[in-house]
Amino acid sequence: MKHRLFESLPIRAVRRFLDAQGPNWATIIAWNLFFALFPMIFLVITVVGLALHDPSTRTTVVQQVFAAFPSCRSHQANGGSCQIVTALDDFRKSTGIFAIISILGLVWSGASLFSAIENGLNSLFPCKSRDFIPQKVMAIGMVVIFVVMTLPLVVSGSVLSLLQSIPGLPGFLHGGVAGLLLQVGLGIVDATVLFGVIYFVVPHRKQHIRDIVGGAIAAGVLFELLTLVFPLYFRLVTNSPQWGQTFGLVFVLLFYVFLLSQIIMLGGSINAEVGLGCANCEAQGVKGGGLDGAGVRDDPGIRSAAG
Repeated sequence: MKHRLFESLPIRAVRRFLDAQGPNWATIIAWNLFFALFPMIFLVITVVGLALHDPSTRTTVVQQVFAAFPSCRSHQANGGSCQIVTALDDFRKSTGIFAIISILGLVWSGASLFSAIENGLNSLFPCKSRDFIPQKVMAIGMVVIFVVMTLPLVVSGSVLSLLQSIPGLPGFLHGGVAGLLLQVGLGIVDATVLFGVIYFVVPHRKQHIRDIVGGAIAAGVLFELLTLVFPLYFRLVTNSPQWGQTFGLVFVLLFYVFLLSQIIMLGGSINAEVGLGCANCEAQGVKGGGLDGAGVRDDPGIRSAAG
């Protein structure tokens, strides 16, 4: 019984995660992911600014802001200004600048991010990483795919509010347990697809879809749980002073990307246990070596190929 437990897939995946220095690779991925968040935010600002050029869209957005933040409505009614609406107007005027910053920053930081993810996932199988140029081409392509696939993931987080705006829809679908299950289910599906693309494209090895399904589902479920817990931060800092809120936001973002990176590596560990086979590796017979690349460095075939 004990032997069967230790040879189960989750335990083997955790052992592989630890043996390949998964926590250290996750830290490197988290560092790159943290810096990639800022150009992503600029990209969202660019999209919002472009949408606000349409007067009807701007009116709808302002009404939604007033509905979500009654204090903004009262400030506006008393002749004052709402900081959120003012910021949105500034975004609309500076769309071009934000677009340039977001695109250049996202390409640069995103390429570094997916290069780090590749190196981390390759250490789990293990396989030799791509050469510099092919790796950057893959990483830039993944940046584009990542941006496109992140949009439905963000939308799934607000599905309940979207359902409330649909007339004639049964009330149980946008409230209570059924509404929560619907939102969580959509979030898991979206996250599973996103992680599945990462696990299928990024590692430098030939694999089949069946090899990455288990890790993608596990990572999708863990990501959705993390997403549900993350908003608790706002309750913790509601009564904090302004400097405490700012520091807390930075700390929680760092902790968030750290946990997300651990999820990426854990899902990859499951995939490595399910689909591992030396015949599938692009570089045959490569040993696992961790962060210092000892396994790759000590492999005679790679040394002779490198000259």
